[in-house]
Amino acid sequence: MQAESILPKLGAAGGVEPLLRWAGSKKKLLPVLLTAAPHNADRYIEPFAGSAVLFLRLGTGNAILGDLNEALIETYRTVQRYPRAVWERASILGNTPDDYYAIRAIPRDRLNAFERAAQFVYLNRYCFNGVYRTNRAGQFNVARGKGHLFMPDLDSFKAFSGRLKTADLRCSDFEEILSEAGSGDFVYLDPPYALGDKRDRGEYGCDAFREKDERRLIAALRSADRRGAKILLSYSPATTVLQGLRKWRRHDLTVARNVAGFTAARRSADEVLLSNYDWLRG
Repeated sequence: MQAESILPKLGAAGGVEPLLRWAGSKKKLLPVLLTAAPHNADRYIEPFAGSAVLFLRLGTGNAILGDLNEALIETYRTVQRYPRAVWERASILGNTPDDYYAIRAIPRDRLNAFERAAQFVYLNRYCFNGVYRTNRAGQFNVARGKGHLFMPDLDSFKAFSGRLKTADLRCSDFEEILSEAGSGDFVYLDPPYALGDKRDRGEYGCDAFREKDERRLIAALRSADRRGAKILLSYSPATTVLQGLRKWRRHDLTVARNVAGFTAARRSADEVLLSNYDWLRG
């Protein structure tokens, strides 16, 4: 089946918009992901949360959202409880290039929780293409972006906060989160691609995901499968993950990449959806 035939236009109604722009976001794949998602799950689990775009559109109440990015999860936890306080601090920040680099240079350990969350959202909204990248010292180092850049309004912060109220937010390794998945759970995973011999640009933190992690991922998914969890995985077609899960159902897609660190990477790319259950119709 061609990808285009199952990608109807997604209307504006329903769901909550992500607060963040995120490299590799699956927003353009939402129609097919929503089609693939089981509608009778008791709990939603996403070990690589990122912008949590699928969670925001699903009606599942009970959820676990995990990510190894400590700053991301801390920001979500703060917005979850105090959306107005974060918005008030983020909305008054200047948006000139000089403002951006001055705010980027402020060490996180000199800020309180509200200020750290505001800084994180601000840098994400105004940086180049929404890329999250750090150097080996853990410092955010993405240049300021161009074009129509803006801070979401208070209502957007409140809506996002309200949707997060049902989520258990975890700063955890995927293996730990997947160990809890079982019957009644729907697990969606969109892990960073293992780099192999490609240059590590720190988009997910230096040394955040390697081929050894792919092997751990395969083992953890097989275990969750045996416990009865329904699992949907988005990944690259040329990896050991596909070989390790070759008995699962496969669906090939072509995805437009519009968030990347280099212009040459902003092209269509092949992607695969793997699932341990049958969701295709017709």
